[in-house]
Amino acid sequence: MKQVVGIFSLLLFVFVATALMSDAFLKPFNLENLMKRTALFGIISIGVAFVIITGGIDLSVGSIICLVGCGLPFLLQVEYVALGEVSVSRVTASTGTIELARPPNGFSQGDRVRLIGSATDNDRLYRVSGIGSTGINVAPRPGSDATGGRLAVVHPVEVDGATLVLSKPFTDRDGVGHRMAPRDRLTFVLEDGREGATARIVSVDGDRMRLSESAPEQLAGVLGLARRPWTSVPVALAIVLGASLAIGLFHGLLIARLKLQPFVVTLCGLLLYRGITRGFTQDQTQGLIDEYPTLKLIATAELARIPLVWGLLAAGGVLLVGGSAWAWLSRRRIAGEGTLLGVMAVPVSTVLLGLCLLVWGVGEMPSQETIAIEADREQSVRVDLPEGTSRVRVEAAAGEGAKWQTIDETDVAVSEARQELIVPSLKTIIEAKPGEWTQLRVVVLERVEPEIGLPAPLMILLVVGVLASVFLNHTIYGRYLLAMGNNEEAALYSGIHTGRMIVLAYVICAGLAGLGGVLFVLDINSAQPVDFGNFYELYAIAAAVLGGCSLRGGEGTILGVVIGAALMRVLKNMITLVDWMPTYIEYAIIGAVILAGVIVDELVKRAAARRRLQRIRGGDAE
Repeated sequence: MKQVVGIFSLLLFVFVATALMSDAFLKPFNLENLMKRTALFGIISIGVAFVIITGGIDLSVGSIICLVGCGLPFLLQVEYVALGEVSVSRVTASTGTIELARPPNGFSQGDRVRLIGSATDNDRLYRVSGIGSTGINVAPRPGSDATGGRLAVVHPVEVDGATLVLSKPFTDRDGVGHRMAPRDRLTFVLEDGREGATARIVSVDGDRMRLSESAPEQLAGVLGLARRPWTSVPVALAIVLGASLAIGLFHGLLIARLKLQPFVVTLCGLLLYRGITRGFTQDQTQGLIDEYPTLKLIATAELARIPLVWGLLAAGGVLLVGGSAWAWLSRRRIAGEGTLLGVMAVPVSTVLLGLCLLVWGVGEMPSQETIAIEADREQSVRVDLPEGTSRVRVEAAAGEGAKWQTIDETDVAVSEARQELIVPSLKTIIEAKPGEWTQLRVVVLERVEPEIGLPAPLMILLVVGVLASVFLNHTIYGRYLLAMGNNEEAALYSGIHTGRMIVLAYVICAGLAGLGGVLFVLDINSAQPVDFGNFYELYAIAAAVLGGCSLRGGEGTILGVVIGAALMRVLKNMITLVDWMPTYIEYAIIGAVILAGVIVDELVKRAAARRRLQRIRGGDAE
């Protein structure tokens, strides 16, 4: 518990220091992103904590994230198959005959067709003039005899802005009717036979299709492209998550059965899984692009948007009341369970954090603000407005102590960026509203309250954290893991199947790494096999160690690990936002903080051990 207090205090210090050094830190957008990244790294850090508690280590977490993060979009690749496209066997220019590789089902006399991949002077638009048993006749006649190529029906449409009305139903390559669906695509074909842009179908209502973009001029018709994913979303998720669990099982068996060192096994995994990923992806960037918008909501959705002020006041109130109640209940333990710091530190820290949030919330409450202006007789003045300003009033006075008069009242476009108001010169104001004006001011009448969203990964972290904490602290298997980390040999002689516990720890670690890989790629929407997940295992290990997990094993709390993950993200955010901190020394700063935290942890443990020894000796002396 003392270690949790220490890391929480450090997090609070870094948080406040960053807020004082950078105005952008407390912006709702930055806080939302900070919560999301903390949740993502917190999930994988919890997995690593289980391994460290057993006295092991897992260096392959980043490569597992890479394997899953690249493997999911690889499995969910989408091909767009041209509808009604038929292979051409032979083109006879003299008769205008095009023989097809299958019976000409789906073609009708008068259809416009496009010949592709034949002779250069044959690739153009034609009109079907006759239909035979093995081919069709077209007009005008092709330019030359040829073999090979493809033939497709160009479907006529009526254009209504971004909406098309289809005149002829689509057919697949076998001539069977096909109904277009949202997320299928259409390729525009121009009158000169060239292909135009490809548009995505947004919605379908009978023969009317709304597209993602408007049709071009000189449109001859469209070619249909049917969406064909390689596999379904449930199957792809089952494959990648199953693979991550299998990797954990593989690591656990090698360490438990063959007695290989965890460092060696997972170091080999670090190289192996990234190499496999680069192999099956051919080192190409993987991404979902604009596909699977519903699936992406797992990582990008906001569970709710609440006004920042009310969120701060509610959170501060809960922490203040909860911390006060905790302190009142803990006061009885001071006499019997050690020092005041050990018992009251966490409740008091909770109360202080609640007070900070309350003060912050009160400071963010909207109020009418007046901005004084140094008026200039000849030139206009730019005035910086508070964030979220939506309406202002410009006032003028004829001298010190004179009554302020309204000059103008106007709406202001709300923006998250810097907001400015250009106030005219005194000369211009006097011409518009005569008077002996010498002073100007701007009164902020209305402000849009900033809102903050609660990202979906935060809820996933909460669920994972609660389950992990219950498992570790309130089940027999969790106690087995802690006992094995303290002394594996003693745990074995006490009847604990230590091999199974090792396997379980590595399966949990790899499984959460796989879950993290899914969330990371859904959030970023792109993954490069060469660097996706790089150093993530080090961030996770650092968060676990800072959060109280001893590298010797046998110690650790889930709450401490989550706080450690938050500290790592706030440190990174601080380096990015604070101007005088160069971003290229990011790893040096983070490494120094981690080293300092570990040193302090070791010194505190030694001091505690000395105090225990002194108490034991004092008891023996009595």
